[in-house]
This record gives sequence, structure tokens and C-alpha cells, in this order.
Amino acid sequence: MASDDFHEKPFDEATLMKLEIFQLYTREWLPVFLARELEYAREVHLYDFFAGPGADVNGALGSPLRTLTVLKEYGQQSSLHAWGKVPIYAHFSDATLWKAKRLDSVVKSPPWQIAGVSARASRAEFAEAFAAAEPILQARNMAKLLLLDQCGVSHITPEIFQKLISFPRADFLFFISSTTLQRFREHPNIRHKIRPAADFNQVHHAVLDYYREMLPKGRRYYLAPFSIKKGSNIYGLIFGSAHPLGMDKFLTVAWSKDGLNGNANFDINRDALDPGEPMLDLGAVTRPQKINVFEEALENALRQKRLHNEVEVMELCYQHGMMRKHAGPVLKRLRDEGAIMLDFQWPTLEHLEEPRPIHYQ
Repeated sequence: MASDDFHEKPFDEATLMKLEIFQLYTREWLPVFLARELEYAREVHLYDFFAGPGADVNGALGSPLRTLTVLKEYGQQSSLHAWGKVPIYAHFSDATLWKAKRLDSVVKSPPWQIAGVSARASRAEFAEAFAAAEPILQARNMAKLLLLDQCGVSHITPEIFQKLISFPRADFLFFISSTTLQRFREHPNIRHKIRPAADFNQVHHAVLDYYREMLPKGRRYYLAPFSIKKGSNIYGLIFGSAHPLGMDKFLTVAWSKDGLNGNANFDINRDALDPGEPMLDLGAVTRPQKINVFEEALENALRQKRLHNEVEVMELCYQHGMMRKHAGPVLKRLRDEGAIMLDFQWPTLEHLEEPRPIHYQ
């Protein structure tokens, strides 16, 4: 194996950040399908297509063992009603033979045996593993979570992206070196992928915009970014879900890791603010730029009477990468002013089918 192999070194802080985000989201995602038995979730499948050997050289857990850690926690807690009734499958693959063999040996060892969970690792190139998984990924009565921790930019092609957003009940997170796109944007294999961002800090948002433009018109689908800075490079993840609950849970994780903007491990907007400060009640000059931009957009939409119910408010929140509660101050101010009438503080997920209306004066 190569001496400079990624897994032959300790994970750096940026890698640990992305691993933690995936682990936290897995913890949020599983109860959606296992809190009770559901007709549309007869099986649960978790895929990790670039799994690695399971840990770094110092034993820090990689993504597959973090997945199993979450599963073990829930199995020991017995807090999920459908646990043991709904089969759970963890599919790990890697293109490098020694990594796949080592990981398969680890997941089959006694410490990682979890009742109700079937886990295995295999050697496979991404294209091969993805094609083999497609029958399950296309099934409507199974829940799927996909992690695609690619190196570079080559694997998530437009064709793969279109498949990812078409799979029913399948959330995904994929990682991408946004800096690669920025630095080598004139290379013929990369130039067509992304327009350059005006601000280097925002390069990952430009990547998100590129993928958003590939969404079919008229279809609701939720995408969100999280940028991770490592030295002078910027990496990041793209999250995708067809359901607002998936987006809601991802934003909960993202804002827990970045209290200023909910989308980076650095001061992405150069606000120079203390993340420990309470942000929702600060003056406009000293608040994060992202919150100011969102509140202005929400207020304008309401004053122009373009939003008619709480789901439309929620959609605007998600478009700006904001949690539902962030709409509260604007809704309260306009309600107190008499510009709108409504009976909710901020949008909830309990009324998706029959959202509560907004009335205008």
C-alpha cells in the first residue's frame, strides 16, 4: 500500500468534522424509520461507497464504524419500537482490496456484531457497487441512506446525481473538493462542471448552485451544503433529501456544528463574530450576514403577499439554509405590526398536508 495513503495517517480536524456530521445525521435519520413500523420502510439500508479500512492509523473511527456505533447505541437502548422487526443492512465497499478486506474482518468481529443488523464489506469500484445497489435504491418500500465520500470530483457525475435525487426514500451526503473545482476550473474535464465563485470562501455554495440547477423544474427537492476548511483548501459536503424532515434534521446537525451560519467550520461570510453570542436578538450591524439576508428576504416575501402558508415559509427557510425557528422574529414583528395574521410562531412539520394559512391585512 502507498506510504502516503490517506488512511495511513491520523485523521485531521477537517476529516473528523465531516465524519462527525455524518454520524450525527445517521443518529437523527434512523428513528424516522425505526420509531415505529412503517409500510414504506420494510427494510433499512445504509450504504458507504468509499468506506476505507474502518479507522485511521491511530484507531480513530472512520465512517463505517461510526455507522455501526450509532446502530449499536440504538440496539442497546431498545428505544426504537421497530428495532428487531425491521431488517437493517449496512453495505460497505471500497475500491482498494486491502481496505475492504480489513474492514470486512473488523465488521465481522464480535465487538461489531449487532442483533438485527447485517453488515459486510466488499472490494468494488464505485460504479460497480452503485450499479449493484440500484435495485434496492429504487425500491419504494425501503429506507436508504447513502454516503459517498469521494476523492476529488469525478464520481458524482450529472448522471449519478440525477439517479440520487430519483431514488425514493433515500437521503444522501456526498463530499467534494470544492477547491479542486475552483483551482482547476479551466481544465476541460472540470470547466463544464461549475462557474467560478467570486469569493473563494463561497466556492462550495457555487457548487451547490450548480447541483440545484440540475434539479427538475417544479420538483421539490432539498439540498444543503456544509463547507470545511483545511489549511488553504475548502472541502465540503452536499446533503440531499426529497422530504422536508430530512432537510430539517440535517440543518439541526449543521447548526449544532456552526452556530453562526449553519454551513461551515470557519467564518464563511467573514462576519468576525463570536459564535457563543446569542444571534437572533442582536442589532443588524452585529448579526451574521446570513441571518440579515434571510430575514430581509422573508419580510419582503410577506409584505409582497407571496407566501400563503407555513409550508411556503418553511421552503424559504430551507432555501436559505435556515432552521424553521429562524422565521420566528420576522413573523412576530409583522404579526405585532398587524401586517399578517397567523396562529403559529414558526412553521412546524406536523401540518405538511394541511399547512396553516397566513392572512394579510
